[in-house]
Amino acid sequence: MKKALFYGLLLFLVTGCSAGKYQIPKQDYQAKVQVLGVMPLLVDPALPFEYPQQEALLDLVKRTATGKHELLVEQLRSKKGYFDVRPLDGDPALLGLSVLSGEKSYAVDGRPAGYQFNAEAVAELTRRNVVDGLLVVIISGAKVKETRRSRTLLESLTTEYNDIMAMAAVVDRHGEVLWQLSGADAANILQLQYADFDEAFYNKTELVQIKNIGFAGVEKSLQAKGGGLPEVYDKLFGRIVTGISPGLLNSL
Repeated sequence: MKKALFYGLLLFLVTGCSAGKYQIPKQDYQAKVQVLGVMPLLVDPALPFEYPQQEALLDLVKRTATGKHELLVEQLRSKKGYFDVRPLDGDPALLGLSVLSGEKSYAVDGRPAGYQFNAEAVAELTRRNVVDGLLVVIISGAKVKETRRSRTLLESLTTEYNDIMAMAAVVDRHGEVLWQLSGADAANILQLQYADFDEAFYNKTELVQIKNIGFAGVEKSLQAKGGGLPEVYDKLFGRIVTGISPGLLNSL
C-alpha cells in the first residue's frame, strides 16, 4: 500500500509539475543540449489583438521585458540541469527579425501555437555563442476564446478576450524545435479585458459587458513588487524552468 502511494505521488510529481512538450525523448534532449543559450525576450507586434492604447502597451511590454532573460538564466543555472546556461546579447527586435521566419500558427482558441525558425540565423547564433541550443521566449498579443468566471465563481462567460500571451521554445543548431510551451500550454501573462459581472448583477441583466483594463492597471501588473521580478514574469519563468530543467524526476 505504501509503495503504491509512493509511486502514485511520484507519477503526480512527474506529470503534474511538467510544463510544455518535448518534441524528442527527454534523454535525447539532455544529451543534445548541454550548453543552453537564452535569448532576450522577444515581443512580436504583428499578432492580432485589440486594445485602445495598443502601441503604448507594446512599448511598455518591451521595456519591462528588457534584460529579464538574465534572471531566467539565473533560475536555470540554479537547477544545475545543464553544463552551462548563457545569456545572449543583442537587440531583441533585430534578433526577432533574424531568428523568426515570419511563419506562425495558432490553436483553435486563438493561442499562439508555434513559430518557424530561420535555420541559418539560428546556426550562426549558436556557433557565435558556442551553445547547443537556443531558448526563445516570444511575447505577443492574442485574441483568446475561453471561459472566465466572476469573483464569486457563480457566473461564467465564454467569449473572445484580448490578452498578452507568451510562448517559448528550445531550438537546436539547425532550427529544429526540441521543446515547446505553446498552444494550450502558452502562458497568459496579462489579461487586457474582464467580464463585468457586477454591472450585470446590479442592472439585473444577463448581458455581461466585456471591458478593457485601464492602461494604469496594466502598468501596475507589470511592475515589480519590492524591487524583484514582476509576478507575470516570475510565473512564466517558473513554468519554463520546470519544463526544461533536466533532473531525476523529469528524466524518468
